[in-house]
Amino acid sequence: MPDGASDSFSRSDPGPADLVISPRLLLPIAPRNEALEGASVVLRGDSVTALGNRDEVLAEHPGVPHLELGHHVLLPGLVNAHGHLAMTLLRGLGESESLDDWLNNTIWPLEARWMDEDFVRDGTRLAVAEMVASGTTTASDMYYFPKTAALACRDAGFRLQATFPLIEIPNAYSVDFDECLTEGLALHDRFRDDGLVTTCFGPHSAYTVDPERLRRVAALADEIDADVHIHLHETEDEVAGALRSQGGTWIRILDEVGLLTERLQAVHMTAVSGAEIDLVSERGVRVVHCPHSNMKLASGICPVTKFLARDVTVGLGTDGAASNNGLDMFAEARLAALLAKSANADPTVLPAADIIAMATLGGARAIGMDDRIGSIEVGKRADLVAVDFDHPAMQPINDPYAALVHSNAGARITHTFIDGKCVYENGTWKTLDMDEVLARAGEWRVRLNGD
Repeated sequence: MPDGASDSFSRSDPGPADLVISPRLLLPIAPRNEALEGASVVLRGDSVTALGNRDEVLAEHPGVPHLELGHHVLLPGLVNAHGHLAMTLLRGLGESESLDDWLNNTIWPLEARWMDEDFVRDGTRLAVAEMVASGTTTASDMYYFPKTAALACRDAGFRLQATFPLIEIPNAYSVDFDECLTEGLALHDRFRDDGLVTTCFGPHSAYTVDPERLRRVAALADEIDADVHIHLHETEDEVAGALRSQGGTWIRILDEVGLLTERLQAVHMTAVSGAEIDLVSERGVRVVHCPHSNMKLASGICPVTKFLARDVTVGLGTDGAASNNGLDMFAEARLAALLAKSANADPTVLPAADIIAMATLGGARAIGMDDRIGSIEVGKRADLVAVDFDHPAMQPINDPYAALVHSNAGARITHTFIDGKCVYENGTWKTLDMDEVLARAGEWRVRLNGD
């Protein structure tokens, strides 16, 4: 155990427990982001109730089931702070198209023809299966039929921020903005006290929702104490369009309507000026970086290091599988690290430990859940993942953070816990019927391709 590591140990009352986990290495992320040896974690119900020296913890909890993970690192579950989960069914469609062509000629026509509650349910289950097997325990989902997605996630024991869509364009889910809003507020009421599902306003973008309606969203968000999640400044073309139509950038417009606040979760943010970064920092806006999707669609590069230098919270997201092809957050973390180093021509920026923190606690902060998840601390929810380091591609472990970021850790997950329950173990999904999930995905492939 590194010097001073015992300071990171924290215990609650050594009362009843459901499980003790003893990994080779523990990465609590907070209060100190360092790897601990000889540590054990105690779970009771949905929470972490103690963590400390292995021998002492085991002595305090005799007879409690003990999970020995001698080859593993245990860390908080990763947080996918932006995605469109049901779009896993569109994986691989529209390859090598520009963003406009991809949306207008591939994605939106397919959604107009096929998107319904069955599509959302089946695509969401497929996404959850992929995420829990690669280390993600929480996701923010912005898509149609959010109640269907929320129920699918809750049934699978998966933690979700259900970002209900707000869009003026008629679609299979809604005829206009007002219907979206009515459905969204009903969703908020339904899941107000749910342990796994939280809700969030989800205006698609500033260019698809009128500024006065965005002003209304800002007021309602304050009224019901909810966050707002939006695609913002995704491309230079988007910003140029705002200058032509509004006489200012969308960031400035959102500030004018009262939406550029600490409630805002701003996704993409590739085309921003230095003054806009300062304004975002002053307003307490949180940013979600989606490097894989942005690179695949050539949308631009989020200036992550500049945001971090101004103390802006930054989380990571995969976006949808249709613009990423995968929902592996360890892969997203690696790309974020490499992109930052390349963009800054500086190999020292965003070291591996910082990227792992961004993928866990940073994501939790970005979607307003850091009081519950994102680190292994007493009182927080027991959302944990175990990565097996006993593999040639990860040995020797000179730096556990580098191994996690740069050695395909998403393929080495052996255990995933959410709310203290094991939902994935050694290739077995405990809350999903994988035969059915994969069969339904196959059926959708036939429909979507017209076979």
